[in-house]
Amino acid sequence: MKVTQSLITASGIIKNGGVIAYPTEGIWGIGGLNTSEIQQKIYSAKKRDDSKKFILLFKSSDQLFEHFPEAEKYKETINSFKNSFTTILLPLEKGKTAIRIPNYKRLVEFLDLIDKPLISTSANISGNEVCKTIEEIENIFKDKIEGILDMPLGGEKNPSRIYDLELDEYIR
Repeated sequence: MKVTQSLITASGIIKNGGVIAYPTEGIWGIGGLNTSEIQQKIYSAKKRDDSKKFILLFKSSDQLFEHFPEAEKYKETINSFKNSFTTILLPLEKGKTAIRIPNYKRLVEFLDLIDKPLISTSANISGNEVCKTIEEIENIFKDKIEGILDMPLGGEKNPSRIYDLELDEYIR
């Protein structure tokens, strides 16, 4: 497992099909490109039921609307959450999809280098507390992920709030 402070190195791991741990605004996350292989790798690493979905992280609302053109009808509401630590449940034909446009500058720079949506989930074994340090991540995920982006967390104290666009309310 490679521990790096370089956004370029960490984004290269992702672009080459790897999974890494990285800091978000409030907690450590793990993620990779949105492929079935990467999803299975993360499910296995976390001992997570594969019926649970991931959050998709986007570098910008423009990237989100390119990926999900049908989200344009929610553009004003989505843009109102751009600078908040909020995950949005986006109603799509195939069901609700959790999306987030981070407000943590370094995470946005990282996503910009990857230039594709990133699947994301908390860095923990499913049902356990989220890892709080790089050492915990190394111990728990030692042979299961390829790297760790060594940067500080963004300063939030809790996981993101969750806003359901269809219900027009926060559900967490």
